[in-house]
Parts: sequence; structure tokens; C-alpha cells
Amino acid sequence: MTFEWIGLATLIVGLLGLVQSHRLAITACIAATLLGAAAASILTALGSANLPPAHVLLGFLMLIALRRPFAGRILEAYAWPQPGFWLLMTGLYATLAAVFMPRLFAGTSYVFTIARTDLGPGLLLTQLAPVSGNLSQTAYFVADVLCFGVFYAFARDRKCHGWIVQAILIGGCLNIAFAALDYATFFTGTADFLAFMRNATYRMLDTAEVVGFKRLVGSFPEASAFATATLTFFAFTFSLWLDGYRSRIVGGLSLLLFLALVASTSTTAYAGLSVYLALVYLGSLGLLLYGRVGPARLAFLAFSPIVALILVGTINLHDTLTASISDILQQLIFMKGSTASAMERASWNSQALINFYDSYGLGVGPGSARASNIVIATLATIGIFGAFTYATFLVTCLVAPRFERDPDRRIVRKAAASACAALFISGCIAGTTIDLGLLFFICAALAATPVDLEAPAQGPVRLAVARRPVLPQRAHGPASPA
Repeated sequence: MTFEWIGLATLIVGLLGLVQSHRLAITACIAATLLGAAAASILTALGSANLPPAHVLLGFLMLIALRRPFAGRILEAYAWPQPGFWLLMTGLYATLAAVFMPRLFAGTSYVFTIARTDLGPGLLLTQLAPVSGNLSQTAYFVADVLCFGVFYAFARDRKCHGWIVQAILIGGCLNIAFAALDYATFFTGTADFLAFMRNATYRMLDTAEVVGFKRLVGSFPEASAFATATLTFFAFTFSLWLDGYRSRIVGGLSLLLFLALVASTSTTAYAGLSVYLALVYLGSLGLLLYGRVGPARLAFLAFSPIVALILVGTINLHDTLTASISDILQQLIFMKGSTASAMERASWNSQALINFYDSYGLGVGPGSARASNIVIATLATIGIFGAFTYATFLVTCLVAPRFERDPDRRIVRKAAASACAALFISGCIAGTTIDLGLLFFICAALAATPVDLEAPAQGPVRLAVARRPVLPQRAHGPASPA
């Protein structure tokens, strides 16, 4: 086990949040989800697994959440029929599958698993057997389950609920800042300046280019991970803007995140953004039929086709720009299926489906297999039962905001559900395991907050109004004996 300098900084921030303010701890934990290329510690005993800074800060948040009144609310997060109940069932089955399935089906199937080679860590096709990835991947998913419960408990509190929303907006701003730093350090030859947050054992693709354009990675190891996080923040802010929530702030941030997605030159960004915007447009059309459309959503419905036509026409009139964009689309989308990377990912998916059949639908356990689609990865690792509970958790989180009576809170919960949907779309494009990341479960907790959160904990508060005593009026003339 090695300890990194960024790990020391993480511990200091966590201790400050523990002794001073849990607002700092919440903000730091959400911001740390951006440090996808960083490791607070390298766990050499687990095959050089990485301990991300966000998971360290989550540990401090758990210590804070054990205090009153949050401790009881964590248990409520996993109670029937809350969405957390289905997530807890998924976590329990994933843990049992990681322990027993690689041993029960050992040698009966071949799996793609992470192995150490002369060129570093990579995926190799080997016989199914217990590996260190079973422990590390299970630990990550258990952390996801705990993250949901912790943020569910914090979201029950009115102040903490607002802090979570502010922290997500701050995370979106930091994501843009990291993207700008990535560009600036690349073109100035000072990429080593960001080495402190690119110390994980992942393969770093921060210098990759497509048709002469630098692939934007920000604080992540590669463009696909950056696109996934950026799409999540964009979906959150864009949904808030459509519903008129702090339009000036979230509108500008949403535009910057959209431009970052376009500049990322990532297939995940383009495909995920297209699917997400198409779903939002169809949903907005449905709201228009019921007359529930605000000014921003109406403008989105009216001007989106016009803007798209103007962009297409402008590009067609500029030959150089047309050639550049055509080359990018050819490499990232139209010819993507014939590349070596696409063929390799297709082989992961086909082998993962074979693992699903070979395990009789029970799964081979988290960490035993990899895929390039979260649905296939879920079926291959935790089987039919785990896929059912996981899907039920996702669906219940997405529909939970519809039952919220408070308009402002419904808008925020809808935005969180929108972010979860965007992240799941990205997972369907490039998800390799069942772990969708802490940011997904933070947004899921925000979306799944129950309806009765606004009810005071100790009943209604009555304000006692002090009244001046009524004095008898003094009569004119001599006072009476009374």
C-alpha cells in the first residue's frame, strides 16, 4: 500500500469537514468525483487497485452521518418500499456472487479479466477463477450502496439538500476549469503540471488526438470518462434551466458544459448527448400537449430545429470546416465499428453473454468479467436477480420526482433524475462494470428523496405573539373608590 500526496490533502479536507462543517465535507466529496485519474492510495495487496479521493471523503461523510438525526434516516433509505431497498438487495447479491460464483463455476467458462502484463494492466481472456478484482469491484459497489444511504439522509435535511444542489453546480464549474487546464497544459507543453492528479494506475490517454484535434480529458484518464461526467452535469443543469430554476446561472453553465462535450471528440459524448437530447425533446413535446411548458422549455422546442438547420447549413457552406467535421465523424462514429478498439469491445460483450449463459443466469460475480455495456455487464456478473433489483432501483429513482408536491423540490429532483438517466445512457455506450460511480448514486439519492421531507421533525412550530396588557382607562374627574 502506497500513500500519495493527494491522499494527504484529501485527509486534511476530510478532517476539516468532520470537525467544522459537514457542508464542506459534502461539497468536497462531490467535487472529488471529478478526480477520476487520481488515487489517494495504491492498494498493492489488491493488484494495485486505486483508492479514489472521493471514496476517502465518503468515509468521513459516513462518520458525520452516524450522528443524530442522520443515523436513523440512513436506515429509512433502505426500508421497503424505498428505492434504496432494491439497491441494498443488489449489493447483498453482488457480494454473495463475488464470493461464491467464481468458485462455484471455476474453470467452466472463459472471462475477460484485468491482469498485469509487461505493458501494464490489461484485459486478458482467462479461465474463470477467483481474482483480486472480485474484492475491489465489490468494495466499489458496496461504497455506492453506502453513498446512496448517506446522501439520502443528508437530503432529508432542508439545508443539506440545498448544499448538495450547490455542490453539484460547483462540480460542474470545476469540470469546466479542469477542461480548460487540460487544453492549456497540452498546448503549452506543461502537462506535467497536472501529474499530481494523474497518479492512478490507469492507462492515461491525456495526449490523444483525432484529426489534429486534442481529445479533451479534463481530470479523467481518457475522453470517454470525461464525457460521461460532463454529460451528467449538463443533464442536471439543463433540466434546471428548462424548468426555470436559477436560469441565469444554470443556463450559462449548461452552455459551457455543452461546448465541452462538443470539444471532447468522444464517441460517448456525441452518442450520449444525441440520445439524451432526443429523449428530452420528446418528453417536452408530451408536456406541451398537457400545457405544462414554461418559457425556457417552449424556446427549446421552437428553436432547437432552427439552430440545428442553421449549423448544418453553415457547415456545408464552408468546405474546410465540412471536411474537418466529416473526418471526425468518420473516425468517431461511422467507422467506429471497424476499429480495433470496437472489435475488442464487441468481443468483451459476446464473451460476457457467454458467461451469463454458462452461469445459468446467476452471474460470475463482480470483478470476474468485463463488458462494454452496463446492461450486459450486469447480466454477466450478477445475473437475472441482480439485474432485476438493479433495474427496479433505477426505475423507482427516475419516477420518484413525479410524486413530489413541492414545485421547487420537484424541479431539483427531476434534474437529479435527468442526470441519472444521462449517466445510464453513457453506461450503455461504454460501461464496463456495474459500478456507475459515486456521482450517479448521489444524484439518485437526491431524486429519490421521499415526499414528506418538508414536514417538520417535531410538529408545527407555533409562534407566540407577546401582547401588551390591557390597562383600565383613567376616567376624567375624581377617581372612584373602586
